[in-house]
Amino acid sequence: MRKKKCIFLDRDGTLIKAIIKENTNSFKLRPPYCISEFKLYKDINLLNTFSKDYLLIVISNQPDLVNGLQTKNFHQFINSQIKKYLKINEFAFCQCLESNPNCKCYKPKTQMIKKIISKFNISIPQSFLIGDTWRDIKMANNINLKSILIDRGYFKELKQDFLVNKAKPNFFINNLNQVKNIIK
Repeated sequence: MRKKKCIFLDRDGTLIKAIIKENTNSFKLRPPYCISEFKLYKDINLLNTFSKDYLLIVISNQPDLVNGLQTKNFHQFINSQIKKYLKINEFAFCQCLESNPNCKCYKPKTQMIKKIISKFNISIPQSFLIGDTWRDIKMANNINLKSILIDRGYFKELKQDFLVNKAKPNFFINNLNQVKNIIK
């Protein structure tokens, strides 16, 4: 059976606007919790140009579903809005808290992506991951998947996290239109 190519996509901060967390000691991002915070990035449409040759799979940590900060209904609303614009083949979410000692799927851990790779028979060397945080890039590093770091305007605030966690992207972009220069 022929292996498939895939573009793995982080959701919050990559496809939709992430919100800066308040009342924290360091710079952190979170998903939107209500419609007034929700914004879909306009450049995501470009990814459809790859949907003939690549699977498009969203892979994301969603601990706010467990701690009750985001409702399941709003989470599903976000996904449905993304599907209106993108030909998504699958959504994969880790709903664990980062502090859960038994979790093997919270990015940068690799269980979640390995399950998807197995399920869809994906070729790692022919695939990419696009994300905005060190967790996305480090997960890709952990399985030798090419990574594309997208800076939606706050990389300078997150740069130290990349250095501390030794997360090294293969490519760096400022918008999804630049993906066409990387993925042919």
